[in-house]
Amino acid sequence: MKTNNENQNKNTSSFSSLLSNNRFLAIFSVVVSFFLWMWISIEKSPEIEKVISDVPVQISIADSVPEQLGLEIFGESKFTVDVTVKGKKYILASLDKSDINVVASTNRVDSAGAKTLQLKITPADNNDDFTIMSSSSTYVEVYFDTYKEVEMTLNPVVNSKLDSIVPDECLLGDIVFSKKTVLVSGPATEINRIIGVTATVNVDSILEKTTTFEPEIKIATSDGSKLEYSIINLENNDITMTLPVLKIVTLPTAIEFRNAPSYFINNPLSYTVSPSSVRVALPIDAIETTKYFVVDTIDFSDIQNSYNTFQINVEDVNSYKIMDENIKSFRVRINASEMVSKTLTISASKISVNNSRDDFNVKLNSPKDVVVTLVGTQADIEAITEENLSIVVNTSDKTITNDTTLIQGTVTISGEFNCWAVGKIDIKVTVTEK
Repeated sequence: MKTNNENQNKNTSSFSSLLSNNRFLAIFSVVVSFFLWMWISIEKSPEIEKVISDVPVQISIADSVPEQLGLEIFGESKFTVDVTVKGKKYILASLDKSDINVVASTNRVDSAGAKTLQLKITPADNNDDFTIMSSSSTYVEVYFDTYKEVEMTLNPVVNSKLDSIVPDECLLGDIVFSKKTVLVSGPATEINRIIGVTATVNVDSILEKTTTFEPEIKIATSDGSKLEYSIINLENNDITMTLPVLKIVTLPTAIEFRNAPSYFINNPLSYTVSPSSVRVALPIDAIETTKYFVVDTIDFSDIQNSYNTFQINVEDVNSYKIMDENIKSFRVRINASEMVSKTLTISASKISVNNSRDDFNVKLNSPKDVVVTLVGTQADIEAITEENLSIVVNTSDKTITNDTTLIQGTVTISGEFNCWAVGKIDIKVTVTEK
């Protein structure tokens, strides 16, 4: 059995052999050096200062005083600051902007206007391994206000150094916009200063024909100042501004007919219009194709078998601009005196509804027989019978509501008869939503 002295001598011999082993000594030196370096770096590392650049400023108005007052942020809302921190060198080496919170306080924002928000800068996650020393700014300026939007009509402005932008014997017609209004939105304080929105074009040469421009759209204010935060919402659509170039010509007056039987399309009833001609301002590119000035469209249901007279006021003429200021109205006389008339009864069973709508159902309300007066050539009036007649209530082009009780019906004639029904026929209906 080995004695303690023998074991001790053996251990001493083993350690001595390790010390004489160069490889062991090299590894041992590296390990000791590493731990010594770690101890110095942590315990003896010097404190330094470091600047963390572009730290984002957090501005939240959720559940805040301004939100409860209906205030929103307009203009710039994304800010950054440079923050100087102090701490151990080894800690600051890996520090970045995510380790710092910069919060702008909105607690004192209680009215509209530009507000100074104080910044609170703290380490993220309550990290106390470093200290906030300073920042490039201790506040940010933010504009608060209530949101408002208003629809405004465009006001045309034509700028030119020319004495006239149209040729001689021509004039500029009423300016036409592709969209007449625009929606302006922004802070209420600014919106309330707006007096209009202008659409401006610059014309450098004489316009030989009707021309379309893309105008510059601008907001006009009561004091002439520029708005900082209000915008014009064009909904991704370019607005065009058309300048009609008109030439003054003299045209004979005429009328057109609506719902004419086929025979009278090619053989219209004779008529006269007084005055028989009129001076109008006509688009240059329409002169070659315009032979008449149409003062009105007359429906055959308004024409009796006699001399029919219609008075049309100038204000009701939906056509080219009339240049004769002394003309206040047109008198139309249609000669249907050679026609004859006949009264027939249309059975209630021959009244129907063309119910082609997605929003309402329309049903006849206790239909009754309808007496109608027909006008036409003598031969056709003598030949036509009640079997050729029916009434259709067409709802597709009508404006109706739940309160609608009467809709105009149209007399339809089967067969080739040169005649028409005179007067308006109102049919009782019941309207319900689908």
